[in-house]
Amino acid sequence: MDGGSKEKAAQHTSPPNLPAKYGVGYAKPPAQHQFQKGKSGNPRGRPKGSKNKKPQAMPFGSRPAEELLRQEAYRPVVVREGNNIVELPAIQAVFRAMGVAAMKGNRFAQRTLAEMVRGIEAEDRELKIENLEHFVKYKQSWDEEIERCRSAGLTEPQPIPHPDDIIINPNTGDVRIDGPKTKEQKQRLDVAIERRNGCQEEVTYFATKHENACDPKHKAYWLDEWHFEQKMFDTINDFLGTRYQIKLTDRSYAQGATQSGDIARKLQQ
Repeated sequence: MDGGSKEKAAQHTSPPNLPAKYGVGYAKPPAQHQFQKGKSGNPRGRPKGSKNKKPQAMPFGSRPAEELLRQEAYRPVVVREGNNIVELPAIQAVFRAMGVAAMKGNRFAQRTLAEMVRGIEAEDRELKIENLEHFVKYKQSWDEEIERCRSAGLTEPQPIPHPDDIIINPNTGDVRIDGPKTKEQKQRLDVAIERRNGCQEEVTYFATKHENACDPKHKAYWLDEWHFEQKMFDTINDFLGTRYQIKLTDRSYAQGATQSGDIARKLQQ
């Protein structure tokens, strides 16, 4: 057999373990890419726990689609504004693009944006009225009950929030609670008031010791103690609700002493 015949014969030789006639194509990979006989195609085996794995159950009442939508709505995106690059939540970027289109004369954007704003304002107004009506009724009913207990010589109830802590602005309809709103907040308030009252006792004690001291060193020492307790008193008292604040007796006006409202003003600066 000459060289050309041998080459042709080699080209028609079938791969090992395969039928003589084998056409490479769909579902027929070349021999070098086939699984070898006696050798697993997945040498690492099935991952532990993957057999008959069930989809994770959602908690009762959950709304996964809403959560995904919320995540996408508040996902930060980069937006170019003129020569500046700013990062905004995706939903804000959409609103901003709509506002720009509306200002450029796009009637659909103008109408859609106006309807959205009117809807939001109407919903806010309804919620505000509903909130106002709720607290007016709440305040009135508890005021009547407290007055009834006073007249009957009974122990006054201490509802949370207390009706005296509910401040209603009749001109704007705004409602503000200037006191504890939960049982835990009421407990923390009681602790703060007890500590504040203890500061008052200490201030009076150190003020008396300072006044009666003759030695300048002792006088300076008592003044430092006096100022420390006065500062503690102001720190607590300034941040209590208006109804719970009291005036400090034996206040020092010497240099370095805090005054009522100083702590709050410094934190607001």
